[in-house]
Amino acid sequence: MKKKISRSIAPIGVAAVFCAVVIWFVFCVNSAGKANRSGQLEAIKRSVENGVTLCYSIEGAYPETLDYLSENYGVHYDKERYIVHYNCFATNVRPSVTVVEKER
Repeated sequence: MKKKISRSIAPIGVAAVFCAVVIWFVFCVNSAGKANRSGQLEAIKRSVENGVTLCYSIEGAYPETLDYLSENYGVHYDKERYIVHYNCFATNVRPSVTVVEKER
């Protein structure tokens, strides 16, 4: 009688392990996606910040608009996917840069 009980429990244990592995896999893929999105946001912000610094070092003033950076210093990003908030108070004050991903 003990053999019948252990044989009927074995498929349940295998199914439980399989479910745990699937859940772990989904969690890992989700975490990797979040890390990648965060890295892209940082890369865009770093690109804009580097363009601002380069412009100031060459021209002696900070760029007034993000479009100026794009046209003259090659700062580009996917405008359909990201919003870059560029706030320039004055040409002698470093502008603030914020990057966010648009909701889909």
